[in-house]
Amino acid sequence: MILPQDQGFRNTVFVNLQDVVNELAEDQNGVVMCLGTFAAPLMTKIELKPSCLSSHHIYQDLDEFITHTEFCRLLSERIVLDCAHIPQPFSVSLYVEVTRDVMFSSIAVRSTDTFQRLLEEQTMELTDLGDEEETTCSICLEDFSESHDDNIILLPDCFHLFHQNCIFEWLKRQRSCPLCRRVPYEEDLETE
Repeated sequence: MILPQDQGFRNTVFVNLQDVVNELAEDQNGVVMCLGTFAAPLMTKIELKPSCLSSHHIYQDLDEFITHTEFCRLLSERIVLDCAHIPQPFSVSLYVEVTRDVMFSSIAVRSTDTFQRLLEEQTMELTDLGDEEETTCSICLEDFSESHDDNIILLPDCFHLFHQNCIFEWLKRQRSCPLCRRVPYEEDLETE
C-alpha cells in the first residue's frame, strides 16, 4: 500500500552551510596579502522536504533561505545531481563551504598614518619606564633593557608597551593591540 506523501516517508535534504571569510588587504604597491581566514562560529542548517526532485523545485525551496540567486541556482542543480541516483524516499546531508573574499583596500594608508602617529606621539625611552610598568615586549618576549636599537611604543588608550618593530609588524596584519584588542586611534578612524 502506498501512503500519501504527508503520511509516509518524504525526501529530505539537509544542507549545512559554513561561511568562511578570507580577509585580504592591498598595500600601496598593489600586493594583496591574506590577513586571515575565519570560519563563522555557527553553521546555517537548512532542511528541505522537496515534493519533486527537479532543480526548479529545489531552487524554490532554497530561495527561502539563500538570497544570492546564482548560488541558489548552482546549489539546487548540485543537489539534484547528487540525489538523482538515490532510491526514493531518501534522506541526504550536504556540507557546503561558502568562501568569501573581503578586501580591505585602505588598510595600508591607515597603517602608514597610524605608524607615523605612533612614532611621533607614543615613542618612549627606556629611562621613561617606571618600576610598575611592563619590562618585556609581549610579542617577542624580549626584555626592553636588552634591546638598545629598537624604540618602545606605548599604545594609546590601553597603554601596553611593545618594541616598535614588533608592534608595527603586528599592526600590518591586525588592526588592534595583541593583548586587549583595542584599536589605536579608533575614534579617528571612525570619523574618516
